[in-house]
Amino acid sequence: MGIDIIIRNRQGEILNCADHKISQEILEKSDGQLKISAMIPIVEITGIWYPAHSAITRMKLFWNVEFVSGASYSMPVLLFLDQNSKANYAIGLTNGIDDCRITSKMNQELCVFEVSFTIAISPETEPFEVFFDDSRREASEVLQSYRDMVLPVIPEYPAGAWEAVYCSWYAVHAAITDEYLQENAVEARRLGFGTFIVDDGWCFSENKRVTPQTLPDWYRDIGDWQWSEEKLPEMKNTVRKAQELGLNYMFWVAPFFSGRRSELDKSVSKYLTELHEGQRVFDPEDAAAAGKTLASICDIFRQMALDGLKIDFVDAVIPDPDHPHCRAVKKYMEKLIGRVRELKPSALIEFRQGYATLVNASLATAFRAGDVPFDYMDNFSRCVQLRMILGDCIPVHADPVYFNPDEPVTAVGRHMIASLAGVPMLSMELRNISKEHKEVVKNYIGFYTAHRKTLNFGHWSMDLRNGFPAAVKCCDGGDECVVIISDTGALEDALSDCCGKVAVLNMSAREFTASGSIFDAAGNQCAGNQVPSGGRVEFLL
Repeated sequence: MGIDIIIRNRQGEILNCADHKISQEILEKSDGQLKISAMIPIVEITGIWYPAHSAITRMKLFWNVEFVSGASYSMPVLLFLDQNSKANYAIGLTNGIDDCRITSKMNQELCVFEVSFTIAISPETEPFEVFFDDSRREASEVLQSYRDMVLPVIPEYPAGAWEAVYCSWYAVHAAITDEYLQENAVEARRLGFGTFIVDDGWCFSENKRVTPQTLPDWYRDIGDWQWSEEKLPEMKNTVRKAQELGLNYMFWVAPFFSGRRSELDKSVSKYLTELHEGQRVFDPEDAAAAGKTLASICDIFRQMALDGLKIDFVDAVIPDPDHPHCRAVKKYMEKLIGRVRELKPSALIEFRQGYATLVNASLATAFRAGDVPFDYMDNFSRCVQLRMILGDCIPVHADPVYFNPDEPVTAVGRHMIASLAGVPMLSMELRNISKEHKEVVKNYIGFYTAHRKTLNFGHWSMDLRNGFPAAVKCCDGGDECVVIISDTGALEDALSDCCGKVAVLNMSAREFTASGSIFDAAGNQCAGNQVPSGGRVEFLL
């Protein structure tokens, strides 16, 4: 390795190791914590990438970077990029379970970044390695080397993990009714969706939307995980009808939330947070609270004969190497998901972006971009960020497409194209959207279905320009390539190594000239050689 890596225990004693492998002997001398440090030369470095970013960020040399990682959030790895987004240096730990604090501080005098990983060590911690790479390769290639160490075998996922998803959240928030759920399930299935998520609102009787007035006490009734018969008297029948249509059916849960008006709140012994939006996060080591929520979630899964769970706010348990909780989170999630899979082996489990990590790759079946209503550019960038973290053949899901009903058709096309950087998801009141918008949604869900073999199991590559994905493409062994362009200036480079059947989806706001079969946002074939914004072109190379 080209740099020195120094390992100290909690007392500051330097511990020697061979080949930067953290052995059992070192773990035993850690006194419960290790600090792993290195100095990264600032030579041809213009940006820093790390997984705690919600999206791909612009090129910038941050004077100070600090984030945490563990089983409940992010991963302990940093890349130092040149202007072409190649990783001049990368450093990380293969232990993504234990609570860890990662810092990078600019030392102007020495012209280096002082990088450190402070990680909690428990009796359960197994030997791990320090990952280092100075090969100056593409960032995605370097991250693949890291992934090979952390996750050498990609898990297998059920077929439902790749189905396009309809989610209730943005469409109605918690103002859900049996009629809404039943009628939107029918419409979603007609449009080609294969999974239906009932988000927050099924477990309390109040009908409400997120507003500045409701948000401060929003989660006050969360924690008991009992279906509201008053609000949704037909819920069991609603689930059954949707499944008969061919939809997978999922409920939202937030297992570590304890609402101030919940029965759970009366029995919790220790909280990790103060009251916020009506709830507090309980300590996952609280056996009574953990057991109660786990049992109630499994019970509702069984009662409703669900196909899966959207498990939210796992990252509300923030990693802290001085007060570690990540192993308790991991044990809880393994027990919960294990019991759910005993009930249904093919159960679908959605994790959100903060805890979409390699150590959780075998727990969840979908890893979804964070909330970005109206913002298709950020949705696109977040999907790319997730693909940088997780690599190929792991189900990355877009945040639900949500747009103003007055948007032009071309803009809705760009929303849908952005979602195809992952498994597409939508959250619109389908009974109310216009016929023209519905045609755009149907067109791109149809495109996804037709090209899902490539999109789900092909190799993804990214053209990052000043920190934003100008183009991404997914190619399937030379037979087919799907290219998404956010900047038409990246088109020539994106096509340089494509072959076979090629589809270029125009997420930019401009037309571009091309030869082939050209379609508008609704899937209508266009005359001429101009590919419209929100449309696509298909041809052979």
